[in-house]
Amino acid sequence: MAPSEANFKVELRRTNEEKRKEKSHMMAVKIPSSQYYNEYHGHKVQHLSKIYPLLRESSDALIWTAGDSSLDNKYWFNDRKPAVGVYAEILEPPVSICDVTYWLNYLLEKGEKFKHSQLKYSAINTAGELHCKLKEMLCKYRYISNGTIYLEVEATTLNERSYRLRPQDKFIRDKISSQDVLIVSIGGNDIALAPTPCTICSVAGLLCLPTGCLENGRSFGAVPLNDCCCGCGPSLASCPCSCPPCFGYFRHLFGTRTQKYIEALTSKTKPAKILVCMIYYPDESNTPSWANASLGALGYNKNPAKIQLLIRKFFEEATSSIKITGTEVIPIPLFHSLDGTRSNDYVARVEPSAVGGKKMAELLLDAVHNNFVDRSAQGGAPTTSLIDRST
Repeated sequence: MAPSEANFKVELRRTNEEKRKEKSHMMAVKIPSSQYYNEYHGHKVQHLSKIYPLLRESSDALIWTAGDSSLDNKYWFNDRKPAVGVYAEILEPPVSICDVTYWLNYLLEKGEKFKHSQLKYSAINTAGELHCKLKEMLCKYRYISNGTIYLEVEATTLNERSYRLRPQDKFIRDKISSQDVLIVSIGGNDIALAPTPCTICSVAGLLCLPTGCLENGRSFGAVPLNDCCCGCGPSLASCPCSCPPCFGYFRHLFGTRTQKYIEALTSKTKPAKILVCMIYYPDESNTPSWANASLGALGYNKNPAKIQLLIRKFFEEATSSIKITGTEVIPIPLFHSLDGTRSNDYVARVEPSAVGGKKMAELLLDAVHNNFVDRSAQGGAPTTSLIDRST
């Protein structure tokens, strides 16, 4: 054997041994499950940094979730199950809250529909809530379920992302690879929880119109610039591009501004796929919720069909218009999973329950594996099909 070849094999064995020692060391220092999940604002970057290399080593590709609590629903219930995959090795005790990410990993590992896919995926949750600087936007909410939880609801919005990325967003930007999948759901809090005056006026301008006008409304484009003026700049300037004009504001919010956020997340590396979600329908039942005031102001308690129509229109006109150069963009209508008719899909009317989170995970994985079926042809909510928006 040539000396150079022998040296190479020795070096390779040494490298593999170092990797095994590093992995053993990381596994030895576990993350307390309570600390990992008892974090309102997503997950701490220090925890993500510990889990990430283990997920990367054990998977062909990762599924990243980004945005708000529509994907990060762990704080709203206490349903728990044995952890799966790497999480079973790193969490102590090995127990997970049944949030959307848990169901993604569970279905990928144990679900008959997805466990035989060509690529081995693992999911990591980098979505979450963030402190809202405007104190008047904060709400207090008491939820009783096997005990009492007192918390402040502090919204993360696209308005905040106009100025800076969150630490978890930067973690995605720095770690995502070209084989990965990015799932984004954001924008709902800009309307329901922390609306700016321009957003309020634009919503009011649509709600005062008859349903027929909304059904036939169209948007012909939006100003291709981000809005750093709380909706008073390019968002308002997009209104003349639509009929009725207020459609243009939301074409910009859910289209242009969401696209700019995704471009920031993928500025270093473009993933294989990006799933861009439109929010699900809130629960139609008028049960106790911190969001009741907002839903009432939107007229949802009396006529949910009108808001549901607007959500579908925003999906068709805005979400489905997003394009990111160098990757495949798939618009996802979460209202196909949570259509507002089953209260057990929700917590506090607007957050996915463990049951609702599983339904969302199934829909998302269908899109990841190209198995999505457009339910509009089967009597579901009328909407566009999921289509390839790559350029």
